[in-house]
Amino acid sequence: LKPGYVITSRGCPNRKCWFCSVPKREGNQVRELPITWGTNVLDDNLLACSEQPIRAVFAMLNRQEHRPVFTGGLEAARLRPWHVDLLRECRAKKMYFAYDTPDDLPPLIEAGKLLRDGGIPQNHHRACCYVLIGYRGDTMSAAEKRLRDTWAAGFVPYAMLYRDESGKVNDEWRRFQ
Repeated sequence: LKPGYVITSRGCPNRKCWFCSVPKREGNQVRELPITWGTNVLDDNLLACSEQPIRAVFAMLNRQEHRPVFTGGLEAARLRPWHVDLLRECRAKKMYFAYDTPDDLPPLIEAGKLLRDGGIPQNHHRACCYVLIGYRGDTMSAAEKRLRDTWAAGFVPYAMLYRDESGKVNDEWRRFQ
């Protein structure tokens, strides 16, 4: 890993994500790892960890001069008010959530409300969201709606272009992205 990057857990308990390689690569159990120094948290699903390791990660982040970034992603459905308190207290520079399937929208809307109620306003552009686009059966109008819904929920949307197992992407979708 590059200096400053840290992984404090691997794996994800979510088993039904057809687009995700984490369960194949890391397993469907969360493994909590020793916490090392860093400010770019790359965990597969940090919020799936138990409370004590999560609090230990934030304690480590609070001892550093640089503001942390959560590029590994935070699962909106698992976000709780105490997580928001920790994110605010550590002055998170960026935090990334995901909107991959239609059932991700209601938790994303709730997460946006929790962040705003917890003192992390939308206009600071700290809360971001990867939005999966271009998968089989997707349309550009549906993808645009998901991107707009993401903004309305309080997140800066990032269109994440689906790649099949061979790594191929559609050129029209690339231009749309």
